[in-house]
Amino acid sequence: MCMTSNGGKLNIYGFLIMAVLFILSGILGAQDMAGIPREYRNIRLGMPPDEVKNLLSEDPWFAYRGEADVSLLERPRSSLIDAGGSLFINRGLFQFEEDALSAIMLELNPETVDWFTIYTTLEERYGTPVEMNPSKAWWEDGSTRLALERPLTVKYLDLAVFDAFIEADVDRKAWREQARETFLDEF
Repeated sequence: MCMTSNGGKLNIYGFLIMAVLFILSGILGAQDMAGIPREYRNIRLGMPPDEVKNLLSEDPWFAYRGEADVSLLERPRSSLIDAGGSLFINRGLFQFEEDALSAIMLELNPETVDWFTIYTTLEERYGTPVEMNPSKAWWEDGSTRLALERPLTVKYLDLAVFDAFIEADVDRKAWREQARETFLDEF
């Protein structure tokens, strides 16, 4: 039992209930902060390439030059827009899987912004990172991963696409190993 300043007794159960409510309000407040954005400067994960191209051509933070910046990746149904940046962004990479934006990668300019400032800003907005090691920190909310990687890159990843790619890559590696064994058996 605790004593209040006026000499009355405070029920321990009341104290515990108040403490639990205080802790829960902090947790729920942190969850409100944790919503990871699925866009950067109106460029949203899931957008088709033409919409991204239009937004990049109108955005002063990017030096998008048009179709010459679009390239194909070695995976079928994948493409990449590579756009130069200005002032804070050296380069923006926008990766598409099956004509939907699946990743935004921003290589930042270390002369105008530093890793610690970006990290502090992200931590203030989204809380403690889900994972952190010397090369990167990342935040997730179940559908999006926001990563800060060294030396100075920010990535937005669609987790559904990312997880499907990892699964397909595991399947591809298993197939390659089996094909290798079959090939070696031919000798």
